[in-house]
Amino acid sequence: MVYKKYEYDSFRIFTLQTDQFKNCHMEVIFQSDATTGNLASKSFLSDMISYSSKKYPTRREFVTHLEELYNAYFYGVTTKVGKSLLTNFIFDFLDPFYVKEKNYLDDCMEFLFDTLMHPNCSQNEFDFKTFQVVKSRLKSEIESLKENPTNYSLRRSLQELYPDSISSKVVLGSVEEIEKITPENLLDTYKELFDTSYCDIYIIGNLDMDQLAKMILRYFKNRSIKIHEQEVYVKNKKIKTLKKKEEEGNFVQSNLVVAYQMQGFLKKEYDYVLSVFGEIFCGSSLNSKLYQYLRNENSLCYRVQTIYQKFDECFFISVGLDGKNKKLAVKLIEQAMREMISGKFSEEDLEMAKKQLSFALTMSFDNQNSIVNSYVFHNLVDSPLLEERKEGIMKVTKQDVMRLAKKMKLSLIYELKEAAHEGN
Repeated sequence: MVYKKYEYDSFRIFTLQTDQFKNCHMEVIFQSDATTGNLASKSFLSDMISYSSKKYPTRREFVTHLEELYNAYFYGVTTKVGKSLLTNFIFDFLDPFYVKEKNYLDDCMEFLFDTLMHPNCSQNEFDFKTFQVVKSRLKSEIESLKENPTNYSLRRSLQELYPDSISSKVVLGSVEEIEKITPENLLDTYKELFDTSYCDIYIIGNLDMDQLAKMILRYFKNRSIKIHEQEVYVKNKKIKTLKKKEEEGNFVQSNLVVAYQMQGFLKKEYDYVLSVFGEIFCGSSLNSKLYQYLRNENSLCYRVQTIYQKFDECFFISVGLDGKNKKLAVKLIEQAMREMISGKFSEEDLEMAKKQLSFALTMSFDNQNSIVNSYVFHNLVDSPLLEERKEGIMKVTKQDVMRLAKKMKLSLIYELKEAAHEGN
């Protein structure tokens, strides 16, 4: 795989030339500051741009042209990464080697950048009919979040931990925020995206990358130069006292979230040690501590998983269980954490965790999205690339894991209680 970087005044191109895949994967990423006021509008905008364009104003025309490009696939997604908001437009298309049309690559680039540069709008507002379709879909998606107890519990936990921080805000926004968006002010959001965002373009495939870079430069115009700094890590206030919260739910089981704040982690600990810690504590192995304590030995829960958001300094244990088992489950989670601190796990546990993680990273080399994602975060926050991460993980020691565990501060116990049953 040959990696190249092309720097221009208003955007950068990162290319990965390889004959490993039969299709090409491309991402155009706009990075801006995440604020309470722009999450919903940026999510709305990415859906609008990926639904239709000025040249192909109906969804049918838009999709038909993608089919004519040998079933190319185009979509937008907005992701909150700590203090940054990534508005990402993703385009998958066939390797031109397998296409008879000589201008296929040119046609693909023209479609992509014409869609980005000329959305389906008039001089003053986005197309109203398309706007209504996207608005309805987003409102339904937001409402559906309440129907997933796991996601809802995690979202509520962040709100309890950091009520005034960007960490607690949902990238889709609320129904009330969606209602405030109009075709007119959404066009302002579009202009702001181009005027204030950094832009990086990633492409992986078997292409002449020098030729592709020139082609992109020809089609991608009217970009302004950015000089302000972008930050990613959120420095939330250290939590000193344990918070507890219970909330009534309408689900057949309770959802418990035990949250730890990751305090004072080093870069090495974020890049390598945290993954090893998580695998031993509650990873993919049936021998992980929480799986053994909560499921095998005590049959307390239906589901247990850990989620960590390193840019927000949060480590969550999420458990689906009968409400009557909450007290014992919390006790066992705390016990497991104390054992991680004291080193009550074997060298065999450590080596098994590192091998599991190494295998998962090896599998990532067969996935275009994972490869590109690795480079995105390498350039964004200097995260190690896949091979470097494998090597770093294999060097993690038992003492490294113990030191990291000591920096975990129990901060919140949240329960979304199961619905009351008749007769109880």
